[in-house]
Amino acid sequence: MHRVKIRSSAGFTLLDSLLAILALSIMLPLAAMFYGFSSHYLVDLDSSATEYRLFSLELQQYLDDSKQISIMRDGKGVRIVQGAIVYDIELYGTVVRKRKDQQGHEIMLTDVKGGEFQLAGERLTIQLEFHSGAKEEADYALLHSD
Repeated sequence: MHRVKIRSSAGFTLLDSLLAILALSIMLPLAAMFYGFSSHYLVDLDSSATEYRLFSLELQQYLDDSKQISIMRDGKGVRIVQGAIVYDIELYGTVVRKRKDQQGHEIMLTDVKGGEFQLAGERLTIQLEFHSGAKEEADYALLHSD
């Protein structure tokens, strides 16, 4: 019986090289597209950015109806007075927490490395740094209601 060799063991042929280049030219762009998609997807999954946006929106609601705003604890917090209600929003350890009328604590933001609250005229500026290395800054124009 005689065997038929489909491929010789002499090495790559020109056809083998062209097929390898064709396969690479198809796979590499797909790999690059997958990498780009996955990096955008992972950024969207970052909960600290969403948590900061929610904190910023909640703080804006407290500032909207404020009668008086003052800085407390040497720039580590802000006191917001709305009628007879007093809100203290302050950096404490690795969280930003809120107190209503000096009772209890509600955590508003986590994983905070450091930060500062500044009041200059009619502007409140908040600068926060997170353990992930991200830095966020918010600037609020204050309109006091009388």
